Parts: sequence; C-alpha cells; structure tokens
Amino acid sequence: MPAWIKYTISVFSICTVLFLGLNKAGELARPQDFDSDVWTNYYAEEDNTINTVLIGSSSMYRYWIPTQAYEEQGYTSMLIGTAAQDIRLAPYLMEEAAKTQDLDLFVVEVRSIIIRGDVTKIKDEHYNYRMEVMTSGMRPSSTKFEMIQKYYRADEKSKFELMFPILKYHDNLLTFDRQVLIDRLNQGTDEFKTGRQRSKITKIKEPVFESDGQLHLSDETLGYIDDIETKAEELGVKVLLVATPYYPSKGQASKQLQLDEYIASKGYDYLNMNNVLDELNLDYSTDFYNSKHVNIAGAKKVTTYLAQYIEDNYGLQSKLTDEQKQSWTDACDAWADEESSLMVEWEKYKKENE
Repeated sequence: MPAWIKYTISVFSICTVLFLGLNKAGELARPQDFDSDVWTNYYAEEDNTINTVLIGSSSMYRYWIPTQAYEEQGYTSMLIGTAAQDIRLAPYLMEEAAKTQDLDLFVVEVRSIIIRGDVTKIKDEHYNYRMEVMTSGMRPSSTKFEMIQKYYRADEKSKFELMFPILKYHDNLLTFDRQVLIDRLNQGTDEFKTGRQRSKITKIKEPVFESDGQLHLSDETLGYIDDIETKAEELGVKVLLVATPYYPSKGQASKQLQLDEYIASKGYDYLNMNNVLDELNLDYSTDFYNSKHVNIAGAKKVTTYLAQYIEDNYGLQSKLTDEQKQSWTDACDAWADEESSLMVEWEKYKKENE
C-alpha cells in the first residue's frame, strides 16, 4: 500500500476518533433538563425498531403515552417532544429521526402555530435557551448544522459551540455530581419510552371554536405546514398532522379554524381532535391540568383514540423480534407502576376539587 494512502487512512482514523470523542463528551456535558435527553433516548433505541415518531411541543408529549399505544395496538413509537418547540424545526427533526429508524409514519403536532404565535417575536434569550437544550443531545450532522445556521439567534462562534455541545457545556463535567456522569455513561433506553404525564387537575370550560372573521395566520406561517409535508415526501414517510384538545382564547379559536381550512384545502392528512371531543369522552372537570394540556387521565383517553386512529388509517406493523419485544415489555411494566402513582395523585386532586 502506498505511503500516502496509509497516511490518509491514519489521519482519517484519528479525526474519526476525535469526532466521536467530542460527541460523547458533549452528551455527558449536556444540561440536566428532560428536553436535553430527548435525542439521547431516541438514539438509544435499536435501529429500525420504531414505527412512528411524534414531533412537537408539550401539546404533543403531554398527550401521548408510547407504552400504552404499544400495549393496545402493538406498534412502537417515540416522542421527539420538547417544551415550546418551534414548528419550523420539524422538518429537520424528521430528517434526523429517519437516519436511524425505518419509519412508517411521522405525527406532527401543529397547535404550536396557534399557541405560540409569531415565533420571531419571542425574545432571543428565551427562544435560544429552548433550542440549546433540545439540540444538546443531538449528534453533529449536516442536518443539525443547517438548523442551527438558519434559526439559532447568535453569532458564528456560539453556533459552532452549539454544534459541538462540549464546547458550550464543558464546565458541567466539573460541576455535575459524579453519579450523573456515571448514569449517562451507562444510559440505555428510556425507562418509559419517553412518556411523561402529570396528575394535577384544573377545571376548564368546554371549548368553543368560532371565527372572528379575521385572517390571523400569515402565508409564511401557513407555509411551515407545507415544509413539513415536503420533507415527509422527500424522506418517503407518511405524515399525519395533529391538533390536540385544548381550551382556546377567542383569537386562538379563530386561528385554529383558519389553520383547519388551509390544511383541508391542501388535502393533507390531518386530525383535529377538537372535532372529535364526544368520541374522546374528555371530562373538562378532571382531565386537564391547565387550559392547554391534559393530565394523566386525559392522556390515557387521547392515546387510546389516537393510537386506534393511526392503526385504522396506516396499519402499522411491529418490527420487533422476540428479543426486542422484551425492552418494550419492561417499559410497559415500569410505566404501569408510574401510571399507578400518577393516578393516586390524580384521585387526590379530584377529591380536593369536588
């Protein structure tokens, strides 16, 4: 073998080791925030074992219980859900998710368009923090690079640091408790397969959706939906757009109706669950923890309905071997204990509110 080829291989090998080392160190140093675990939890799943990925903000992850859907319908799912997630990031998250899983379906929550309004008006410090936490567990890639370049509101130095989180969060390696680092080194799949619900109860009114006759959503904002559809087509994966149940303000109700009309005009697959409230059988006195999110009782009802809807319309088939099923069986057992605790708390809240 010529010397120059040996040299090239050596340099490439060293660069690869350094790259992998930087990536692993970044995973260890990422912030202690559930949202920073989203990608590490996702990557921990064995390749090509997940049927569907659900993407969105708390309007998605507070409503879906992956283990329950698995027990009821037999297919696997994971949440790439983070607080105050910008819907403009969805195409990038879809692209990244498809790199390790042969997905049958994306489910993308669109209510964030209604609730968050014009994301360009959110203060930089608030917007950037949520993006920093969400991307801190994401592997360096061209997908991550393009997303950061387009939407992270900072100078080039800060963008580069976010690309390789060890550069931004290296001090955490010195301040984190030793056990945190050990746990992250030994991290396997998420105990609950990314489920995270709440037990608190807040009584709300039954929602009313009426138009005020105004067009609140700009063409640019509505175009975010088209971007999601374009990316799904590019990846060869079906996509279902979803709006989860909530109590809207008058302005939000009007925006919701405008969004519904736009999606219908484009012929996209769409489920607005605010239109099937009777079928969901949600109790507005017990099934929400605030006006915009369901609690554990509501999430169980939404999961049952949505899981069945997905099965009826997309017919997902399990990809798991018997050995791989054990991971989900264990997660279902763990979630059963967690759900039991949450429901005990829910019952206490229910009695307090009677």
